[in-house]
Amino acid sequence: MSSLAADLEEAARIGADDGGVSRFAWTPELAQANEWLVGRLQELGLETEIDAAGNVLGRWEEGEGTAVLVGSHLDTVPRGGRYDGALGVLAALEVVRTLKHEGISLRRPLWIVSFNDEEGSRYQTGMLGSRAFIGDLDPEDWRRRGVADAMAAGGFDFERLGEAKAVDRVGAYLELHIEQGPVLEQEGLDLGIVSGIAGLLGFRVRLSGEANHAGTTPMASRRDALAGASRIVLELRDEARSRGDMTANVGILTVAPGGFNVIPGTAEFTIDARAGDADTFARAEKFVRDTLERVAAEEQLELEVTKTHRKPPTPLDPGLQDLLAQGAAAEGATARSMPSGAGHDAMVLAKHVPAAMLFVPSRAGISHSPDEYTSPEQCELGARVLARAVRALVAA
Repeated sequence: MSSLAADLEEAARIGADDGGVSRFAWTPELAQANEWLVGRLQELGLETEIDAAGNVLGRWEEGEGTAVLVGSHLDTVPRGGRYDGALGVLAALEVVRTLKHEGISLRRPLWIVSFNDEEGSRYQTGMLGSRAFIGDLDPEDWRRRGVADAMAAGGFDFERLGEAKAVDRVGAYLELHIEQGPVLEQEGLDLGIVSGIAGLLGFRVRLSGEANHAGTTPMASRRDALAGASRIVLELRDEARSRGDMTANVGILTVAPGGFNVIPGTAEFTIDARAGDADTFARAEKFVRDTLERVAAEEQLELEVTKTHRKPPTPLDPGLQDLLAQGAAAEGATARSMPSGAGHDAMVLAKHVPAAMLFVPSRAGISHSPDEYTSPEQCELGARVLARAVRALVAA
């Protein structure tokens, strides 16, 4: 078994949960994983730190100038897979092992990072660690969500979050990740060079009609909130299907009062819409709002809309993409350029430094599940290509 495969196997035992892995921010399970990672970093002779935001950092301080930062995250969704996030961190570890074994001297520092709370599973504070790393803090919101108390229980001081800012010492960021989708496997390709990360739109919607008797209220007289919500769900799906360059999802839907013979008077639901480029993102946002307003008016429903988040698309650095493509070619790997439909810490770092991502295939496109799987050979190929790019950036 290769060192990377062994690391993935060992890490997956920490927080093991009914076939999956559960490691959330500020919990004993993630703390154990972080300490395990610190041990691996120290074995390689790196300077180690768990910073004020819970990010794990390993620093190979050699050479001059800003560091090349490589990594991902070790936290998970509930009963998540063993590759999402962890592969990027452990592949970065493998890169350092490779360069150390080769006896390479650095012309600039090389850092490894495991960002805390990328998933936001516990308090819906996704990418808290990378946001703190670049100095993008939202203390009032995070305090309201319970982060301060959780940090205190884990031995961290909420008031010191600002001390985690270190992006000024970084000059580039690279991240290896599983695709979390089916494209590479369906096309029989080895790797994906990520061109950009899709913009994310989130809404919480409430439609209010009139609850009434399901048997005695004529169909033409009904103000059925669920009927309105159903129309919106299908129109969003159909628009996304017809366009092909956006996705739309309603993941939570509740109705009240909830009687089997009562017309639903209210329907509350979430909308997640994503698009890879700025123009499509703007069109998607307009389509969502126009659809909500039109359907509510046609169904005679009152409409309340709250925007929960709006993160525009993030293009990644063309020069670093070229470097990854050159590494893939040198390994004889097939690759394509592709967007990422999921959010990643790279989208946070890319606001400040050149950033790039490399994808390896996900079997059947499954992620955030115990069934998540990428073969050892594919993981190792990704790590080798990553090592070639890092070598080109840091080797003296």
